[in-house]
Amino acid sequence: MEKDLSAQGEAIILTNSKQFRHLYEKYYSQLKYFGMHYVPDEEVVSDALQDVWLRLWERRETFRNETVFKTYLFRAFHNTLLNRIKRQSVEQEFVNREMLSGEPLEDDISSRMIEAEVYQMVNDAFEELSTPCRRVYSASLEGKSQKEIAAQYDITINTVKKHINNANHYLRDRLRRFLGLPEKGEET
Repeated sequence: MEKDLSAQGEAIILTNSKQFRHLYEKYYSQLKYFGMHYVPDEEVVSDALQDVWLRLWERRETFRNETVFKTYLFRAFHNTLLNRIKRQSVEQEFVNREMLSGEPLEDDISSRMIEAEVYQMVNDAFEELSTPCRRVYSASLEGKSQKEIAAQYDITINTVKKHINNANHYLRDRLRRFLGLPEKGEET
């Protein structure tokens, strides 16, 4: 006859593989039945169960007795299921929002990939500017006036204008070449 651990109040030590296997076999179907009341998808419930048992095995905790272990086990499983339900809800909400936007998800991903590439190209071109030009242009993008920039870097307003103008021309030229657009005055 199988020994009932809770009756004797023995500690549950999850480093003992025999004890772990015994508990797994004892509680697996109870937990599955319990989980199916929350999520009527057997695959989701089974995955959540595997996650809980895996975490228990990895942590290799010790419990005072089987009653404490059982309480912990059911709570951990319940929380795992709730987290999966929340995550699925958030994922579904995201998909619904993307579908309602009128733009197919694949097109949106492609657009965002292109945006990221252009952003990287602009940043690379910006880094190619000389240090004084980059500092002045950055300050102007932050909304500082030419007078404030001149005072900050102890340069003339004409120098500020020159750096901003040079940066605009350089970045415009780099973007034009990157995008394959014709030069100013060229025919298309």
